[in-house]
Amino acid sequence: MKKGIFVSLSVVLLLSIAAPAFAAKMFITTIRETTVKQVQDVAIEVMTGKNFTIDEADNYKIVFTKDFGDGFWIATHHCLVKFNFLERDGNIKVTLTETEILQGMMHRARSIDPLIPYIKEIRNKIDGTPVDQIANEAVNQLPGSGNSLEKVLGISLGQKNEEGLIVIDRIEPGSLAADAKLVKGDVIVEVNGTSTKEFEVSTLSTYLANKTAEGSSIMMVYKRDGKQDMVTLKQAD
Repeated sequence: MKKGIFVSLSVVLLLSIAAPAFAAKMFITTIRETTVKQVQDVAIEVMTGKNFTIDEADNYKIVFTKDFGDGFWIATHHCLVKFNFLERDGNIKVTLTETEILQGMMHRARSIDPLIPYIKEIRNKIDGTPVDQIANEAVNQLPGSGNSLEKVLGISLGQKNEEGLIVIDRIEPGSLAADAKLVKGDVIVEVNGTSTKEFEVSTLSTYLANKTAEGSSIMMVYKRDGKQDMVTLKQAD
């Protein structure tokens, strides 16, 4: 009897370690200038490479499946990973969720934190967005749910223009830059009081990444259609 109790408690303990109370339950990202078919093909390539198998697929979704646990020391978890696809103006919005079925009986939402590198890899393979610039667009979540994530800066820099100022090449949806209404083609005049003529593109990119990681404010002066304006980029308190 004591041995049986010990085994049961061990399983409970392992499950509690494997399933944190506060974790992201959904991840959304927008893959640019692609098609549902292309996203599906890359998702299949990446997920089957991680030993997931296809459970269901149609024009709007793919469901992958994988079993975890040995059924004895660790209870068997049958996990269903669902990708939903929504086409918008030549871009594809992808939603990632996961459900687990515990020993064929209990259904519950499962943390998708371990899967986030996979969806970032999928997007990187398709539109080239660096993985460290891919943020979860599912930001309007309840506090403490694990989905209220810090936003990335979300600025990809292009080349310098004829004035020697650096031009924005792309803005990440759901990022600090998107919230500030910056757009592709805006010309960055100054960053924290220094003209972008003084920066190499790679140097400014590193500077912005470091300031964002520190949680520091970034004062940016920019030009659009000949008019100059200023924004402050900072994580919400």
